[in-house]
Amino acid sequence: MVEVGKKVNFYRLALRRGKMHRMTLSEDDRLTGVGGGMFCYLAPVFDSSDYEGTWHRLRLEGTFSNCKYEVVAAATDADLEAVLTDDSVSFSDKSELLKDQSYVRKVNTDDMLLHNLQGRYLWVLINVMGSKLDSSFRIEGFSVEFPQSSFVEYLPEIYQDERNSFFERYMAVLQSLYEDLEKEVDDVPQYLDYETAPDNNLRLFAEWTGRWNKGGKWKPEQLRYLIRNLSMIQSGRGTWTVMKEMVYLMTGQEAFVIEHFDWKDWADHESEFVQEYYQKYGNDEDTFVVVLDSSEKEAGMSERTLERMLEDYTPLGMNCKVLYLKKKSFADSQSYLDQNKVLSTPEHPVTEGCVLGDELVLS
Repeated sequence: MVEVGKKVNFYRLALRRGKMHRMTLSEDDRLTGVGGGMFCYLAPVFDSSDYEGTWHRLRLEGTFSNCKYEVVAAATDADLEAVLTDDSVSFSDKSELLKDQSYVRKVNTDDMLLHNLQGRYLWVLINVMGSKLDSSFRIEGFSVEFPQSSFVEYLPEIYQDERNSFFERYMAVLQSLYEDLEKEVDDVPQYLDYETAPDNNLRLFAEWTGRWNKGGKWKPEQLRYLIRNLSMIQSGRGTWTVMKEMVYLMTGQEAFVIEHFDWKDWADHESEFVQEYYQKYGNDEDTFVVVLDSSEKEAGMSERTLERMLEDYTPLGMNCKVLYLKKKSFADSQSYLDQNKVLSTPEHPVTEGCVLGDELVLS
């Protein structure tokens, strides 16, 4: 087993402390840029607290479209922070100053060895050159591993005579592959944890827990909530509480449930409305209605998808109907004061030819 080294990450909040030229920091703390020309980013200095210290590897994470990018990593025992963080010094002069130290420069390379570097302080400069007006890039961040380590150290002494030889660099390729694979194995718990797993894995995790999500087009945050509360949801399946919670999760609306006894006794005394209520709410005692505001229905969610979900969470022996309300301003047209009632917009009244004392209705 190769000895585990140290690693420093420059992601998100750490990127805020760097110096930028034409680059912008997005709301989620990523380095972005659009257009042609030069974009520059100088990362904050990292102090290893080890004079003449060695460095192992740098990995950059990002996407580039019609762009060429250059990464310059330099190490020195001298403290250059005052000069390199001075806004009056141009980025081209900062680049030249870094190249006067021990440095490694790579173009269009997101994984680079830093075995040539030696020094306490590490500086990383990223230059992006856009070739077209629609050139764009998005840099997630980068990480640096130190101190230098090599598989050669575990081989017989005859292979260790010359440092940074072709054989050592060749072994470094195999070492990088091994270390990446080892890291994936170490990160398996994170991939299996629904709170930290990638969004693409969540639907698979949901299928492992049963077919409760059939037909549902759940968003990642909804799936995390469902898996987190799966025990409560499954044990409460067939209850109004869980059904309303599932409707709210899917639609973002509070469901209004009308059962048979809520209207039957009243409708029996209003014979002129009985047939209409039978049509809306059903004639059977085992039928209930879920009332939703269709004007606030989430985009991309079909009525059939919602109805299939309700079928899964309907109490045993009951039938479910869904009533979608629209904004109404007239009574007796599925208009409810506390649900979908709105005031109508009257036309401009005409009072021409009227005199005081006459009976006049403005409408």
